[in-house]
Amino acid sequence: MPPIIAFITPLLIVISIVLFALTLPFWRRDPSPISFGLDDNQEQEYADLQVERGVLNQSLQELEMELAQGRMAKTDYERLKATDEHRLLHILDRLEILKDGRDGDSSHTQEAAPKQKGWLSAIASGIVVLIASVGIYSILQIQAAQKLMAVEAEMGGGPNPMEMVAKLEARLKENPDDLQGQIMAGRSYQALGRAAEAQKAWAKALELDPKQHEARYNYGVLLIDSRKIDDPKLFQEALKHFDMVLADLPNQPAVNWYRGIALWYLDRKQETDEAWSLAAQNMEPGSQDLAFVKESLTKLRAGQAPF
Repeated sequence: MPPIIAFITPLLIVISIVLFALTLPFWRRDPSPISFGLDDNQEQEYADLQVERGVLNQSLQELEMELAQGRMAKTDYERLKATDEHRLLHILDRLEILKDGRDGDSSHTQEAAPKQKGWLSAIASGIVVLIASVGIYSILQIQAAQKLMAVEAEMGGGPNPMEMVAKLEARLKENPDDLQGQIMAGRSYQALGRAAEAQKAWAKALELDPKQHEARYNYGVLLIDSRKIDDPKLFQEALKHFDMVLADLPNQPAVNWYRGIALWYLDRKQETDEAWSLAAQNMEPGSQDLAFVKESLTKLRAGQAPF
């Protein structure tokens, strides 16, 4: 027998046996239905992600508070906020995947009727498939991790703002009533200088939750910063938003500062002085922001343009 045939023959026999074992469960006339439901690990992951999402939402709110109160530098705030939002996007994507899996399982679940015949072959084929799947999955995960590390190295280790915005836009197109998504979109657009889109996102957030203080504050800021002319009606509208925030958070320095700007343009100088004085009282001692507010107050009291 030629050596090549001696080598190929047993190889073909082994391959045939493996293929037979793998396909045997599908040859049966009454195969037992198999339910691919979420296992305990996935259920635990779903619960953990829900908790982490709540923690991240709370963290983002606290970052806004610390920035508004002058207890955090702008650069630290933007870095921490971008990191939290990047992680939150991944969590929301994963939660959607797990939720779809749960919904699909509930609509297609059948009663299992296992038979004693064929158990050994089904278990053997399952083990083979499991080992192959784990191997392929591990390879793909390693490759994906290597690509991610390479991209992050090029970006300096931080999330890509444009990629985050693209994901947000796709998510909001599917579900425009996603409050957290609208808030994240407002922050992202505002950071990128896309004022009109930011204002639209904040307006939608206020439509979903009229007591969303961050959305109301930023909407008022955009009314002032993106104005074309000094229209008193515009400043009056911005002032209304700031007053609604201060009704619950009276000592917020950033809100009081912008409230003072609106009052100054409305020629209400005494109220401007009061708003900026309150802002200065709640700012970090020795900070640049505090020095700027004090300088503006000095000019205001001297009858000069404060900025």
